[in-house]
Amino acid sequence: MRIQEIINKKTGEKLLIFGGEDIISVNPDQHYYESCLVRKMTLFAPEETLGDKEPTKEGAKILVESAKECREFIDNFRKIDLPANLKNLLNTTKKREQEKILNGLELTPDILMAFLLYAGDNGYLFSEYSSEHHSSALKDKKMPLAYRKKDDGSMEVMGTTDLSEGQLKQNLEQRTVKVGKILEKGDEWHCFFVTFNSLLGKENWRSGQPHFHYLSNLFGFTKEEVIEQIKSKDYKLGNLPHITLKEYGNQPENKAST
Repeated sequence: MRIQEIINKKTGEKLLIFGGEDIISVNPDQHYYESCLVRKMTLFAPEETLGDKEPTKEGAKILVESAKECREFIDNFRKIDLPANLKNLLNTTKKREQEKILNGLELTPDILMAFLLYAGDNGYLFSEYSSEHHSSALKDKKMPLAYRKKDDGSMEVMGTTDLSEGQLKQNLEQRTVKVGKILEKGDEWHCFFVTFNSLLGKENWRSGQPHFHYLSNLFGFTKEEVIEQIKSKDYKLGNLPHITLKEYGNQPENKAST
């Protein structure tokens, strides 16, 4: 896992950013376990983890405790009852079968995680690809080291920039982001991908219901073509099955109550 440390020299503030790189053909269990362990060690024993300090007994103790907690964290997902249809998806050999299975299927982040682990236990490797595109109007602008939109709608900015708070907020809201998760075994592969517009309820499907798009090796695209489209600003993959995503993103019922 990539760890990026951003330091504001004027204030001494530090920001740690985990991940962001592509994940290619790994065992799902091993990947998520190691990611959990790296995060915990970086947060609770940062100097030793980042190589700024020699290992200590206290650091070793933190490592043992973190390893146990991460193993329990991962194994708890295996206790989730997966929908039978989702398991059967890995046994399909026809596109029509897959579309039938996905019709009416609902995912949550926990169910998806449990499914990735289930697939890994059955010999599938896991990959994740993402892309983020910003407005071309900001190409020559000085961007801050980091910035985020707080719960109250205001912006928290780290570093200097020649952009106004309104421009930064607009850039966050109008950026194009996609994340695709791929399970593969031999020539067989299954891809679940989501856009941030979907998570924000901005896509015109079921009143803005967050959702995943799905396709596989049976949909007439190569895996490389799908990855290329995930990386592009505007994807062109035709009309794909949608899978409802619950318990994450801007759910329609939440929008109705605000």
